[in-house]
Amino acid sequence: MSVISDESEKDLEKCVQKFEEEEIELPEDSSVGQLTYFLAPYVFEKKWISDIIASLSVAYISSFVRLVYFSLRDFYDNPYELKVLDVFSPLWMIIHYFLCFTFSFWNFIDNRKNVDIEKKVLQKLLKEVAEMDLMGDPLAWQRIASRVNHFSEETGYRYSLFCSGEHCMHFFVREIVKPIECQTYDIRCYQEGSTVVNFWKNPPNKALTERALANYNKCVESFGKLSHTAEKDEFRDGIFEKFHSIFKTSLFYLVIIELGSFMIMMLTFIISMISCAIFNSFATPQ
Repeated sequence: MSVISDESEKDLEKCVQKFEEEEIELPEDSSVGQLTYFLAPYVFEKKWISDIIASLSVAYISSFVRLVYFSLRDFYDNPYELKVLDVFSPLWMIIHYFLCFTFSFWNFIDNRKNVDIEKKVLQKLLKEVAEMDLMGDPLAWQRIASRVNHFSEETGYRYSLFCSGEHCMHFFVREIVKPIECQTYDIRCYQEGSTVVNFWKNPPNKALTERALANYNKCVESFGKLSHTAEKDEFRDGIFEKFHSIFKTSLFYLVIIELGSFMIMMLTFIISMISCAIFNSFATPQ
């Protein structure tokens, strides 16, 4: 009995030593890493170029509202020498530009919580979940996320898939556990740019998924807790929620400015129309 106990202790020490030697690198470990996780794809994939072009287009198109207003005003009033700045007002265009650009940028940041995972990377994730000691290792999901990130980079993906261990865990619950719970078995991934929706129908993939799910089920008391975990995504309520709150507040104030400008324009137009009608009625010969 003592020999078996000594061997178990040695195995445990080796396991702990192996975990200690493994370096876990995740974007959540530093503020710079978090900013890089969110902003690197936006900058290096040149998404900002299309957002700038779209925002400028919206800003210029919005100026046609002012052009229509000045045209109607000139029709009912004395002709007025229309200047370019009257139509393409800098303040008006800046408001519309930042409104559109902020919305596009916030939408990109918010969509970073949705991981587009390749088939090979998903297989790597499921293999790690199936083989990892989820109950005994307190950093299990951090290790899984770090290993999957490194593997995805080796396969050609330039950016980290998961920001943290919680992000990885909630992705697994949301995209793997919940479809199986709901019996839809709609496990989505990508292969060479096209969506693969029959991941579960492939026998080796199905067996790997079942192994990962069986190992995960050891960490929970019942399937009810799985559903609760799938719905309560702390990662969404954490880092992403902070960005969401910032941009939501910014958009709120920009919309208020937009509505205020629109109401002023409408009131000015209505007052002008009423004034013209009153003056014309007095000018009509009796």
